[in-house]
Amino acid sequence: MTVRDLWEACLRLLFPVPCLLCAGPLAGGAAGQVCGPCWAALPRLPVHGCAACGRPFPAARGAPDGAGDPEGPPLQCGACQRRLPPYALARAALPYRDTGPVRPLLLALKHGRRQALAAPLARLMHAAAAGRLDLAAFDALVPVPLHPRRRWERGFNQAAALAEGLGLAAGRPVLRRALVRVRPTPPQTGDRAARRRNVRGAFAVRGASRAVQEKRLLLIDDVFTTGATVEECARVLRRAGAAAVGVYTLARVA
Repeated sequence: MTVRDLWEACLRLLFPVPCLLCAGPLAGGAAGQVCGPCWAALPRLPVHGCAACGRPFPAARGAPDGAGDPEGPPLQCGACQRRLPPYALARAALPYRDTGPVRPLLLALKHGRRQALAAPLARLMHAAAAGRLDLAAFDALVPVPLHPRRRWERGFNQAAALAEGLGLAAGRPVLRRALVRVRPTPPQTGDRAARRRNVRGAFAVRGASRAVQEKRLLLIDDVFTTGATVEECARVLRRAGAAAVGVYTLARVA
């Protein structure tokens, strides 16, 4: 247990706050303002899916978890067969849907300034990595950056907070300033093509690229929607000399 965890436990005793998801009391097992039962009930994505982007396959195509046969050859979804992404693989831990507990949890982290959620969510990502990707195979973690103006408005970068917690749990260094957002962009909306146009030219490697050259890097972000943002980040890192780029997000649209 960290000093922050102890401090939050003391605060909960003095000033009880309700669970973010069910509004019930934060009893034993609570994590980052989420009660123990709600935390334990968070849904997980199937371990196996598209070998490239990680998209879960329909259950009818294979195993009961909708993943296909893990012992068979790697399978790719139709989109990745038509256009292979610039990253080596993308994986996520939780399904992001319009209903259910994951969306309000991530909105609280991202827009509600609930930074205390970042540490337990990063530990969840670390535990969920088993069977999805080998964190030790990457030289460093790289958070998807916010533009300085957006970071000032929000108070922190949720991707950086997740990367810090995951790096601590996995024993991987975090390249906090290797990748920067050089122009502000409107919030991502529209179809995949519109989202790609929105982030084109928005990222750059800071200064000399020695920090990323010949390194296997793992991009960290909160949500994978269409993949436009992480694709652009991966292209920039590969052009700067990265040996390979993977993607790991807390959640993905499923």
